[in-house]
Amino acid sequence: MTRLLPLALILVLLAIFRLIGSMFPETLPNFQPLAALFFCGAIMAKDWRGWAIPLAAWLVTYPAPAFFEGNAAYLSPGVIAVTALAFTATFFIGKFLSGKHAAVLLAGSVAAALAFHVITNGAAWIGSPLYPKSPLGLWQSLWAGPLGSPIPSWVFLRNMTAANLLFTAIFLSARFALPRLSIQPHPAAVR
Repeated sequence: MTRLLPLALILVLLAIFRLIGSMFPETLPNFQPLAALFFCGAIMAKDWRGWAIPLAAWLVTYPAPAFFEGNAAYLSPGVIAVTALAFTATFFIGKFLSGKHAAVLLAGSVAAALAFHVITNGAAWIGSPLYPKSPLGLWQSLWAGPLGSPIPSWVFLRNMTAANLLFTAIFLSARFALPRLSIQPHPAAVR
């Protein structure tokens, strides 16, 4: 039970941060720890937990934007599939960089944010009638967003990049600064 307490605490804190971000999307849109959790999960966990823990955090908190922002588009199968693809790319960028030093990992977190942005906004360009199907329409999707949008796309990229850098640094610092827990069997149990 003691081994699961830090993990449970991290998941609760991530869920709270995600819910707060969903309740106030105009303040810091896309400033969330989930992408960094997928990225760092690939780096820190060598088994199935590196994928399962971030996936569980995402699945538990995913409906929050639809609920707080009243935007049911978040729950469409296409949006869910594209978001899952973007998180998968983020995970594999982390897996590819696993074992590298901190500066490379922080640069990788920026690359992961950029990949996530290109995948999700590229899919919006392909699937949305709001964008012309031309290089200019793709650029609009990646940088400005749809006409009349109160928040341009580059703000989402900026915030995701900042969040990835911050939360990756926090996760890496926690990994190296906190003592590793090891459970030793009771001497009477070993015979």
